[in-house]
Amino acid sequence: MRIPWNIVTKNLSPNDVRLPLEKKLQQKIAKFDRHLAHFPADAVHLQIVLEKHPRKDLYFASLTLRVPSDILHVEEAGRDLIGAFDDAVKSMLRRLKSYKSSLRGEKFWKRKERREKLHALKATGFASEPQAGGKGPQTHQEVVRELFQQRYKEFLRHVRRHILHDERAGDLPKDAVKPRDVLNEVARRAETNAGKGPKRGSWLNWFYQLIHQELKRQRRLLKQRRPKQATISAGQKEATGTKATKANPEEVPLAEIAARKDVVAQLEQDMRNWPRPEREVFELYYVEGLDPEEIAMVTGQSLKIVRENLESIQRRLRDEMLARRTAA
Repeated sequence: MRIPWNIVTKNLSPNDVRLPLEKKLQQKIAKFDRHLAHFPADAVHLQIVLEKHPRKDLYFASLTLRVPSDILHVEEAGRDLIGAFDDAVKSMLRRLKSYKSSLRGEKFWKRKERREKLHALKATGFASEPQAGGKGPQTHQEVVRELFQQRYKEFLRHVRRHILHDERAGDLPKDAVKPRDVLNEVARRAETNAGKGPKRGSWLNWFYQLIHQELKRQRRLLKQRRPKQATISAGQKEATGTKATKANPEEVPLAEIAARKDVVAQLEQDMRNWPRPEREVFELYYVEGLDPEEIAMVTGQSLKIVRENLESIQRRLRDEMLARRTAA
């Protein structure tokens, strides 16, 4: 399968966009191929926007590259269209190299499962021709929408699990919050703020952050609507966890946890008694595969608190696995 790409033009005359132009654009974007070799073609899309200033002899070229977990965007200007586009290609190559470098040092390459999945799916370069006029994303909002929809199933699973844990813990009445309603609001906010995007981190992490913000908002609204009940205070909930000893979160590898689904199943039953911060960290670390720094960004917890919660979870995992080995 070839990587799709499309061209959007603004204020350009037929003389500006001649037939040989597409050939030149295809030759230049071919430089990206080796950097995209280990990404699935259906998870990648390149949008090229070519624009002429309405009053000046000035051209703009912007490239928006959607990759599996992020959106890379560059924009350059020049006195001629091809020169501006060439500068944009060079800028995108720098962004791609930086992006791939960060992946090698972060979650995609730390986790064996992610690394093997990326190597198994190989794109074969860009298609020989752009998509037909009007096809593909025409605006930045549409690029953001496509990335969100591409990950919709995993977002839906994530929201469902969080709602289930909150229902079991008594923090939410059963069926009071609908997962798809949460995602509809998150999608609306993401598109509305597409021009701003994440201040730091990837777009994928930003989506998770919006999801957690919306879940928090829903809990707050329900709390305001229902009559006051005797509930365990947040401080008391925090006190239910024993002081964790220092431990390395990697002591119990993700692969071993996945292999011991019985342990995870038991822990999920026990989660109703966990403080919410620990439940959130468990989901984001062991289910979604985020790193501690990314979890801190998504949840708003400090990195120190995230690591402490991971240590507490690690202790629970060790104790549960030890108990099962002893029983066996």
